[in-house]
Amino acid sequence: MTSCPICDTPMTKEKMEIKKGVYARVLICPECEKISADQNRPEEINEQIFTRKTFKIGGSLAIRIPKELANNLGLEEGTDVNIDVKDKKIIIDRIT
Repeated sequence: MTSCPICDTPMTKEKMEIKKGVYARVLICPECEKISADQNRPEEINEQIFTRKTFKIGGSLAIRIPKELANNLGLEEGTDVNIDVKDKKIIIDRIT
């Protein structure tokens, strides 16, 4: 088990929402409440969460949406969505 670098208390693994709809597995010290996403590279948590590779399906490109994000937004296979581009960013909205 990993110990806290500050107080040497054993850290516990938890799932934490770091941004609305974005979750990460983190280590938390129950004593001093220090949080570490990855004991080797905690500063890279956002890159690990948001980095995805496109892949080809037929003549289209696709991107996998992480399960935690899909669950938070109520997306599942067959859900209708609107796709828009604004300021060179892709925006996906669930059709309600």
